[in-house]
Amino acid sequence: MDFTASKRNKGFTLIELVITIIVLGVLAATAVPRFIDLKDDAKKETVENFHGSLRATVRLLHMKSQIDNLLGDDVTIATDYGDYQFYRGYPETKSEAVTPNTYFIETFLELGVPVDVIKDNTSRTATYAEITVFEDNGYSRIGYGSGNLLSGLCYAEYQHTELTQDFTVQTAGC
Repeated sequence: MDFTASKRNKGFTLIELVITIIVLGVLAATAVPRFIDLKDDAKKETVENFHGSLRATVRLLHMKSQIDNLLGDDVTIATDYGDYQFYRGYPETKSEAVTPNTYFIETFLELGVPVDVIKDNTSRTATYAEITVFEDNGYSRIGYGSGNLLSGLCYAEYQHTELTQDFTVQTAGC
């Protein structure tokens, strides 16, 4: 009876294990960068989708104010989400029509319940898992980062002033 052949069939040699580890390492080295790129691409796409949602929501609310002929300088309009403050037919970023004051993204984008909210008399910052929302009396931003989102450069923004309504998307930091 030959014990050598039987022993050989029960396991791998050291060379086979080393080759397997090297092959797995090469596969991991090529797959990880692709996964990282996909995550960055997903963040950019999410921010661009938020940008589209902001634009579409403002456009629909503006049409509602036109239909209702409520285009004054400081008008409270009843929406499906409650009373909200408009200026010349466009929703304000911060509505003082109700107490406590409400904010544009908080009111109209239905993000659910935030994990954390920091709110004072002038601004609101809310965190929803990886997404952050910053709103004050001039800007509504949603994206990835913290605080007012400016330092991370990965956000969509609705800016409302007396003169204009502007939409911006920043994806350089995604």
